[in-house]
Amino acid sequence: MSRWSPSRVITDRKSRFQGFHIPLATSKEIPTLIEQFLAENKAAKRASHPHIYAWKTQTGQAIAQGHEDNGEKGAGARLLDGVVLKHDLTNILVIVTRWYGGTPLGGARFRHIVHAGVDSIKQRMN
Repeated sequence: MSRWSPSRVITDRKSRFQGFHIPLATSKEIPTLIEQFLAENKAAKRASHPHIYAWKTQTGQAIAQGHEDNGEKGAGARLLDGVVLKHDLTNILVIVTRWYGGTPLGGARFRHIVHAGVDSIKQRMN
């Protein structure tokens, strides 16, 4: 997964979270990138929520952004707000994978999703 920048794995009560990001030129690339991500990352493909994601692109003055929860209601919006918008990232796709460990985490799951996304950015800078 040389093009994807991974975070460290966050573990809480047997649930695991890992973030990844990749440059993005246009939202039309997202389905292909998701397909490639799942093909390259077999562990993510087996996750309960393999690709919670948020993205933002800018071409000239035109800005587009969006998110996908992938079954984790509200997670995509939090990833968009807490990672992409908060850190003023552009032309990026951020994905977080969650492997459910059997114990409900409540609101902590959203903190872990955001932290995993941010950590993928920080790991790239190190």
